[in-house]
Amino acid sequence: MKKFLKTAAAALTVAGVLSAGATGMAAPAKPSKMFINGVYQEDMLIVNDRTMVQLRAFNDPKSFIYSYETATKTIIINNPVKKMTVLLKNGLKTAEVNGKDVKLDAPVTVKAGRTYIPVRFVTETLGGKVDYDSSAKYIIVRTPTGDEQFNTLKSGDLAKARALAIKLTRINNGKEIEPYGEGFSTTYTFPKGEALRYFISYKGLETYVEINAKGIAEIKWQKDTLGKNGQAGEEPKPFGESVTFTDNFMADMLTYGSVDSTGKYTELGVINRYTDKQYANVVIMPIDGEVRTDAK
Repeated sequence: MKKFLKTAAAALTVAGVLSAGATGMAAPAKPSKMFINGVYQEDMLIVNDRTMVQLRAFNDPKSFIYSYETATKTIIINNPVKKMTVLLKNGLKTAEVNGKDVKLDAPVTVKAGRTYIPVRFVTETLGGKVDYDSSAKYIIVRTPTGDEQFNTLKSGDLAKARALAIKLTRINNGKEIEPYGEGFSTTYTFPKGEALRYFISYKGLETYVEINAKGIAEIKWQKDTLGKNGQAGEEPKPFGESVTFTDNFMADMLTYGSVDSTGKYTELGVINRYTDKQYANVVIMPIDGEVRTDAK
């Protein structure tokens, strides 16, 4: 194998997450939105009436290793789990999989230095899964690791599910209000025992989010508590017993606690990430004695 160009290899590094759905399903030609592991993909192409997605959107280090051979201009995908090697070249309507040609729905396309491949090839050959939300016209794709995360989100460990929930792209199907107040803290509030719905408080803006059965985070309600922009959506009922996690990213502090049915707050812990380096980027902590109640 020729010497790999490091910068090109880095550009192809996949950021992937795929999940559950009908593996052999062909994607609709013109979806309104595409999500990979719950993350909205702003950049995709339609080629020959087929949906194409960036190769680097599939970042799954446990399943895929990407590189680029400059001499032959070949994109190389190694899947050590499936013992598979895939070779792709710009403009070709075939991919070489373990030495055998596999037909593609549309040719591999390189545009502005980015490589696009058909969604169907990803799901049928690379081991991903795809689902389609016919009402919202969403294509939902997950990598093998993304599928594991999806299952955790639905019914796994409560703290891990909450951590995954707040990282999903939040979609608003109507008006979205932008925060304009001051502050450096974001507070996430979950009902006691639940991971699939939560409030976010940030710079005077209250936002209510629900995660649907497909793993998409939907903004259901927002309110500008400073009064300038009003509210959008239907205000949900109060959670009652709940837990909160406040991330002060300027001070690099995390504070978390519980709220009882009367609204009384009890602080459960404070973490200084400057001194407790193991909590770098951690926002959600497990709460002693809390049991998950919303597993699907």
